[in-house]
Amino acid sequence: MRKLGLLTRPLGDTIEFSPSLIATKEEIKQMIAIIKEGIQTVMEEMNHEV
Repeated sequence: MRKLGLLTRPLGDTIEFSPSLIATKEEIKQMIAIIKEGIQTVMEEMNHEV
């Protein structure tokens, strides 16, 4: 997700992220979109390995 512009901290099977306390609704929507894109990318890569 770093390549997509979002810093996260992987903790086993959990992804931790801490938005700013003053984050706007649009910034939160952008975070969610980046997380979705990252998960989709990983799922596609996993399907190619099978």
